[in-house]
Amino acid sequence: MKIIQVTDAHLGRRGEIRFGADLHERLDRCIDHINARHGDAALCIFTGDLTEAGEAQSYADLRSALARLSVPYRLLPGNHDRRANLITAFPEHPVDENGFVQSAFDTPEASLLFLDSLAEGRVTGELCDRRLVWLDARLGAAAGRQAYIFLHHPPVELGLALLDPLGLEQPARFVELLRRHGNVGHIFFGHVHRDIAGTVGGIPFSAQRGLHARFVLDLVGEEVVEQAPPTYAIALIDAAARRVVVHNCDFLERWPAYSPATGQRVE
Repeated sequence: MKIIQVTDAHLGRRGEIRFGADLHERLDRCIDHINARHGDAALCIFTGDLTEAGEAQSYADLRSALARLSVPYRLLPGNHDRRANLITAFPEHPVDENGFVQSAFDTPEASLLFLDSLAEGRVTGELCDRRLVWLDARLGAAAGRQAYIFLHHPPVELGLALLDPLGLEQPARFVELLRRHGNVGHIFFGHVHRDIAGTVGGIPFSAQRGLHARFVLDLVGEEVVEQAPPTYAIALIDAAARRVVVHNCDFLERWPAYSPATGQRVE
């Protein structure tokens, strides 16, 4: 199963340039690249910070852009989003019984679970009791199958002094729930604007840089961003083999290409 992850689109006003980039143009080119290379993907998941300020017009612009995407998609809110405006713009998008933007995508082999970690008015993320009850039930329903988790906020400290205080609140509750069920194969998130991989509670995770500017790698805490190439991720999931491979695609980069056989440039 091929899954695409796009994160941190941060759509604002049309024509606005932030840190040297037009994020509407970036999203359009990202969609073009996915359509051209990965039309066979089962799903494309947008893991939060869909907009810069949660404005209704930004969600309308997002809906217009996603109308061109050739694969099905799911949307998750991040701290820059506003849940009510997101739901209004995408009324057909699934929500749970409590109105959180949470849903599942089930196959005979696996369950993809999409979590709403938005805490309105805070940069940090939250999985309240109601959201954890929903997750507990979904993991229980997936017993005997692998489950894969998608959310915006990291549930683990990453060694980034600036960003670690802004992750998921009370992450131990979340991780312990996953460990108790024992069927979670991978956790995917955004928020940190960097490509990072590791484990938490013995469960592999990956973060992805996304479409916005990248935070520089500074383990002390200097707040600087750099205009690194934007990325999206291609996750190849074989649930039966319990194998996940994640490729990060720098979709705007083009480098000279050479033939391995002749050493000659081919494009």
